Amino acid sequence: MPPLQSWVVAGLASAAAYSVLALVLVRRTGFRDSISRVAVLYLGASALWSLGYAVSVWHGLNPSATRLGIEAAFDLIWIFPPLILILTLQFLERPGVKGVAIIGAVWIGFGLLAGLNALGLRETLVRFRIGDTFTGAINTVRIIGWLSFSISALALTVADYLRTQRPLHRNRIMFWLIALLLTQVGEGLTLMPSRALDPQQIGLVVRLFGAITASYAISSYHLPNLRSFMRGASAAVLLTLVAGALYLVSFVLFQFVVASQLDPAWALAFAAGIALALAVIQQPMLRIIRSLLDRFLYRQQYDPAQALREYSAAISHILDLDQLVSVAVGIVSEALEVRRGALILITDLADGNTDVRLVKGMGGLEIDRFELDAGSPILDGWRTGRQPLTQYEIDILPRYRGAAAAERTYLQALDMEVYVPIRSQSVLVGMFALGRKDSGDPYTPTDFDVLMTLGDQTAVALQNARLVTDLKRANAEITQLNDELTSTNRRLEKLDKAKTDFISIASHELRTPLTQVKGYADILADSVREGSPSPPQMAQISQGIGRAALRLEEIVTAMLDISQIDAQALAITRTPLSIMSVLRFAVDNYKEAVKARSQIVTLEGVDDLPPVQGDFQRLCQAFLNVIGNCIKYTPDGGTISITGRTLAGEPGYGSAASVEIVIADSGIGIDKADQELIFEKFYRVGPVELHSTGQTKFKGGGPGLGLPIAKGVIQAHGGKIWVESEGQDETRFPGSTFHVLLPAAPASVIAEFRAQLQAEVASFTSAP
Repeated sequence: MPPLQSWVVAGLASAAAYSVLALVLVRRTGFRDSISRVAVLYLGASALWSLGYAVSVWHGLNPSATRLGIEAAFDLIWIFPPLILILTLQFLERPGVKGVAIIGAVWIGFGLLAGLNALGLRETLVRFRIGDTFTGAINTVRIIGWLSFSISALALTVADYLRTQRPLHRNRIMFWLIALLLTQVGEGLTLMPSRALDPQQIGLVVRLFGAITASYAISSYHLPNLRSFMRGASAAVLLTLVAGALYLVSFVLFQFVVASQLDPAWALAFAAGIALALAVIQQPMLRIIRSLLDRFLYRQQYDPAQALREYSAAISHILDLDQLVSVAVGIVSEALEVRRGALILITDLADGNTDVRLVKGMGGLEIDRFELDAGSPILDGWRTGRQPLTQYEIDILPRYRGAAAAERTYLQALDMEVYVPIRSQSVLVGMFALGRKDSGDPYTPTDFDVLMTLGDQTAVALQNARLVTDLKRANAEITQLNDELTSTNRRLEKLDKAKTDFISIASHELRTPLTQVKGYADILADSVREGSPSPPQMAQISQGIGRAALRLEEIVTAMLDISQIDAQALAITRTPLSIMSVLRFAVDNYKEAVKARSQIVTLEGVDDLPPVQGDFQRLCQAFLNVIGNCIKYTPDGGTISITGRTLAGEPGYGSAASVEIVIADSGIGIDKADQELIFEKFYRVGPVELHSTGQTKFKGGGPGLGLPIAKGVIQAHGGKIWVESEGQDETRFPGSTFHVLLPAAPASVIAEFRAQLQAEVASFTSAP
């Protein structure tokens, strides 16, 4: 058997180590996820590559075996760059694995085909002057590809490290970055030519350590804190240097100052004194140095026992939930240097899900409530965990990968680092949610112990605060219900009185025209008995009977309309129409009344309003009632202004335009309490004694049907109506402003309507 050289030993040992790593990885991960399968493939290929390297440099072997080892080592080196980039993407949970796999397959295929000189690749590479020889050309291509994949993996890892702010996530990425650096440096050394100090052997060892680090990062979720390790190592080195310097200075002083000046007996005594002094001052000095290191390196500036005492004393008598959160989160944040925190309240719902409500303590929170499914693994981890649950564990551990995407999104949006359970008699009632430390350090086991103790101390205070909060909420709801009930009772009393008044008003409204009809009928009968009535007398009698009959018809029609509105059976015939024509018709109807009372009615901005789809007669009826109401409650000489505008995308009406008509008067105004009631049927403002059958007499109340009919008509057209007024005042006359909102006709209907108008105008102008 040929003797083993050092290169052969290094290769065989590396192959064995890679094989053991692959077996350990399979055992720890169960070969369940894709990253473990790719990692095992990478380790297996590394074992074969190391074995091929060992065979290729093993002097004395059969030439065919040596050639096989050289080809295996040469061919397998093409596999590693794409595999390491795929592992990086999987480890960082980035997309693009399939794309890299395709590119890697093409890359590996090219390398294998070039090795076999398929498709004339050797001549092609030499022809394009990639290298002077085929070996040089293929090595150049291999190094370029290796650099491309390796630099891409390193760049992605560094970018994720810089982007990530969570300490535990950064620590995990740092592990992978170290593994990549070791692996790539090791592979780079194996590609270098041999010298006195063989870089290939060093590369084998470095690459093996990189593979060990990568395997550990893949198979282990709770990784050692590299930052704390570096601080601990730095502190240990510093303490060792200080102690060594102290002993060195003491030795030098004794050697050159004491030993040279004193006789041996005194020198020995002095040496004993120095040793005793060193024994006395060494421990205090090291404690001081360690305290300074803790302060500036570890930033551990709080005493856990003192923090627990202060916390217990602070929350013991707090019954207000918001105050409890403010005090509790404030003390925790001050001790641990945290600037973000909240209290999470857990409530089980009837459907089996769990309501999660956040009470803000520190830092901005965009989410204040969400639900967790009954079978949520995150909820189960909160309930059963004996230690605080970190966001890192929720993101990384397989146990929580089955959580709903919405739940994971909610928790990531909270930007918290740790969740501390608060249990009352083993039942989860809430949690502390705390953000990252200002120092950038992860929470330590000591921090977790302190937080769990704080959670236990908070349980009773939280239960009491929730009971008090629920009691306050119940009292507030009862008070609100009482206020609403009182308001409803007052409203019902007013409406009941309005119905009672309506009986007397309606009887008066009906009796007056009937009396007129009966009176004129008696006059007509007397005239017939005395002889034939004269034509002027007959005209007067017929006009009186006609006016009375018209008034009777108006009252009966109003009653029928209000009954149809109540039954939602008001007949509406929709046609495109101009709102300007409706308003002008309504205004013209009151010309005589306005003139008689010296009032001024103005129209502004209504000419350019878009058409609406509606019933011309019904809309005229609605605006007649509104304008008539304004005239009636405006004193002589007052003004009524009617303006219009177009609103685009009014809320509640979709994205279509709306037409708003504003009718403002300078009248006596309307009390705030009456501004909704005036649109109720039979309700009227003012005493019933001021009732008048006249439609425009100042403050002459009618049967209380005009504005309810106007509201019913407007709502039947898909619009709304409301009134605004400072209040009723018959000295200042604050006035009232009625707003009527109607949806504009669709664009297609408007175009058709305008075309029809243009056609009518053209036919009218062209007529002889």
